[in-house]
Amino acid sequence: MKTSLCHADAESIEVCGSDLVEDLLGQVSFADMVGLMLFGSLPTEPHRRMIDALLIVLIEHGLVGPAIAARLTYHSAPESLQGAVAASLLSAGSRHLGTSELCAEMLQEGLAAHPDVPLPELATSLVRDRLARRDRVHGVGHGFHHGGDPRADRLLALADECGVSGVHCELIGEISRALAETHGALRPVNVTGAIAAISSDMGLDWRLAKSFALIGRCLGTVAHIQEELREPIAREVGELVERNAEYVPRAGSTTGSEAGGG
Repeated sequence: MKTSLCHADAESIEVCGSDLVEDLLGQVSFADMVGLMLFGSLPTEPHRRMIDALLIVLIEHGLVGPAIAARLTYHSAPESLQGAVAASLLSAGSRHLGTSELCAEMLQEGLAAHPDVPLPELATSLVRDRLARRDRVHGVGHGFHHGGDPRADRLLALADECGVSGVHCELIGEISRALAETHGALRPVNVTGAIAAISSDMGLDWRLAKSFALIGRCLGTVAHIQEELREPIAREVGELVERNAEYVPRAGSTTGSEAGGG
């Protein structure tokens, strides 16, 4: 069994080849550490700027389901801050927050399987294949930012500025155009699509593409819990649901006496 991440003894702690106390604490930023841990080396200034943006972009998006789940969990178990944070992060999946992983898989595997196919042609093929299978084309379109996701636009522009934009960023743009042509509807690149493309161009495995969302949203969730402490809404949310939930007996259900239970 081997690890290159950390070694600790009674006198020192070494992280990725650097002394934690002497070389890292007070010397590098959290974005530097993300670069070191995920990409294998301390980032250059442009890469640090890009990592910072990827960590920041999904920290917060209002009172969405995961934030409410965290508040309700904390209301029920205030001794478990970690449980409330976990409740939020566990919902990062194929419908919300976690689609950067699925988009990165599509981009990376599509390019790996067809390295010589022109990008517009590859994009059209990927879109048609998913539509034929009634599958979602991840990374484009947004349920709220219908006319375009401003976060995605800024991330992609920043990727150009930082020199990290590459073939994956080009492909996600072509997929957006191909979907508009094939499906007849505007589907701009969304924030998770931009994260997927940029992290892929930076060399991150698609299975880790939602790492930035998870790390960032962890902070956002803690902020929601802090706000819940100051201005609680969890009880009100629960009462709102209870007042508006209608009880409808199951069809065909019987009482105990009707069933012969006495």
